[in-house]
Amino acid sequence: MSVEIPTWLTKDYIKTALQHDENTKNILSIENMEIDNPVASGNNGTCLIYRVKAEYKVKYDKNVYNISLIFKVPTKSGLHEFVSNSGLYKKENMIYHELIPKYNLILGDKFPKISPKAYYSTEEDIVILEDLKIRGYIMPDRVKQLGFEESKVALSCLAIFHAASVKLYETKPELIKKCGVESLFREDVKEFFSGMTKGLIHKAANECEKRPDLKKYVEGLRKVGDCLFDIHIELFKPKESELNVLNHGDFWMGNMMFKYIDNKPIEFIPIDLQICRYANPVLDIIYFLYGSVREEVRIEKYDDLLNIYLNKLNNYLEIFESKKKLNKYEFKKALDYYDFGTTTSITTQNE
Repeated sequence: MSVEIPTWLTKDYIKTALQHDENTKNILSIENMEIDNPVASGNNGTCLIYRVKAEYKVKYDKNVYNISLIFKVPTKSGLHEFVSNSGLYKKENMIYHELIPKYNLILGDKFPKISPKAYYSTEEDIVILEDLKIRGYIMPDRVKQLGFEESKVALSCLAIFHAASVKLYETKPELIKKCGVESLFREDVKEFFSGMTKGLIHKAANECEKRPDLKKYVEGLRKVGDCLFDIHIELFKPKESELNVLNHGDFWMGNMMFKYIDNKPIEFIPIDLQICRYANPVLDIIYFLYGSVREEVRIEKYDDLLNIYLNKLNNYLEIFESKKKLNKYEFKKALDYYDFGTTTSITTQNE
């Protein structure tokens, strides 16, 4: 199937993006390029995805080099237009170009990178990233969901992401707050989004009504659906009495890339950072456990996975010489308070 290529996506656009990177600043020309859609239209929610494979030459060198880039481009209709107008793509570029470099300074060479490499874009709402597929990363099977080993790797990376934000907050709190401003659950967008969340919960209630063993949940689900958006507005606010981190915000398997050897996950990189939020870390954890982890794994290994995250988080905070720590009591208390696992299971199954 032919790909409709945006008129602005030219060799000159690619050249400009590469000129701003230290490794390719001496680029002379783009010799050839191929463009395709790695994600089928409509499967990525709020944007179009383009993969650009380019051959290029650099000054003082006769060799031809190859690069593969991923372009995230907002569309202009319905939800897509709303998301674009809300500034989510500008926020993601800010996170990649202002926040992640400071994370990398904290991490140094001791830890794996926790995000794909980003490239310069002349447009604030167009995000350009390295193509992780070239480095052997693939997205997990959404139908199978994640097993224990994959979940361990993902939570370990999440702990690094969270711990780095805690350390950076100690010196640059305004940057973390700016990157962590709530993007979705706000009063000014309630009219737009509340109907969507309500519809998903009521859909689940309708299905329960067909099952004698689940009918007892129907009334409760509908009541929750009617006020779910308001509940999330309050839940997702940072509280001064708790440990707050920069949450990924959409930490589920559709935003994860794994590298495997002999079917065993060895590396992990999260993608899609446009709705990061500054709040309690359990928001990411609950969303992940109930939206991406196989049910039998979550039931059998729930405590193990929580302990893996908590131990990793505190270990990294100590390594980063942070003043903060999360004790087990406060962690358990937060997990009980921010208990939105059921609604997460319902909503993520419809993504």
